[in-house]
Amino acid sequence: MELEYLQNYWWLLIAVLGSLLVFLLFVQGGQTMLFQRFTESQRTMIINSLGKKWELTFTTLVVFGGAFFASFPLFYSTSFGGAYWLWMLILFSFV
Repeated sequence: MELEYLQNYWWLLIAVLGSLLVFLLFVQGGQTMLFQRFTESQRTMIINSLGKKWELTFTTLVVFGGAFFASFPLFYSTSFGGAYWLWMLILFSFV
């Protein structure tokens, strides 16, 4: 395999995973704004139906991070060394 082919492959993979992640985050954000119009039982049904999407969103986030790390190791090594506390703050804010 040529280097150019592998670079194009990684860019395509990262673009697809990143766009899927952004789409899933916006879909979930838009659905939470609809809660004002529903009764309590309808809200419960909506929340129960969104459970699978939350799992898919965070799985996509982890896979996107792994693919980004695999394709740009120099970025990650520089980023984690220079902005360690910022990355820890972002990590703990997810938890």
